[in-house]
Amino acid sequence: MNISTDNSAEQIENNRSIQKQRETFIASLSHDLKNPTIAQIRALELILKGNFGKVAPEQREIMEMVLDSCKYMNAMLCSVLATYKNEEGTINLKSEEVSIADLALECTDEMTYLAKDKNVTIRLENSAQKETVWGDIVQIRRVIMNLLSNSIKYAYSDSELKVFVYNENNYTCFRFENHSPYLPIDKQHKIFARYVSFSKTHSGIGLGLYTSKKIIEAHGGIMFVKSFPDERNIFGFKLPNDEKYKDINRSVTF
Repeated sequence: MNISTDNSAEQIENNRSIQKQRETFIASLSHDLKNPTIAQIRALELILKGNFGKVAPEQREIMEMVLDSCKYMNAMLCSVLATYKNEEGTINLKSEEVSIADLALECTDEMTYLAKDKNVTIRLENSAQKETVWGDIVQIRRVIMNLLSNSIKYAYSDSELKVFVYNENNYTCFRFENHSPYLPIDKQHKIFARYVSFSKTHSGIGLGLYTSKKIIEAHGGIMFVKSFPDERNIFGFKLPNDEKYKDINRSVTF
């Protein structure tokens, strides 16, 4: 008997079992989170309609932002469930015209209060002449939210977060620049790998950047990172804005 071969086969089977348990857990958790999320959406809609009394303008602004966030969360949960219903974990991407500038504005507004908690100032600059791309708005928004969340989470307190939307050749681009710990070259090459996280102070399982890269590449785009010794860090993506991508059927497998 070849013990080495038997051990390898057993290890492979154990890995498959662990992966299946992980996928089942994520799918179950996503399903369980859908009901309270829908309940929050309905409650907020009733409040904003005035069913429980008059809503002050400053309250309305915050509640509308929370409502948008809940709707986004619900769309994401639906997407996750759809992924795990497919045995290969594949999402078929929708193709619609998406304004990166509009998404950047919506997402930065939504992140304002998270940034205020660290006294991080967000500055958005849009110099794009062509703001739109063709793709799945839920998945692209997912990438922008993940990038912004990371940019605030790792940024130094009392610093500025710069967000840029711009054109480069035939791409519409999104990137942020913050001041946070320097990321050496070797780690820059690994940062988009599955289950990789270099943070010792923040919780996480290292899937955000991995899934973001998969989504952007499925759209024919490019993810990038640059880190400088002066602790200036840049993360972002480029998406093709050519209309020929309008009718292409695309999917992403996680």
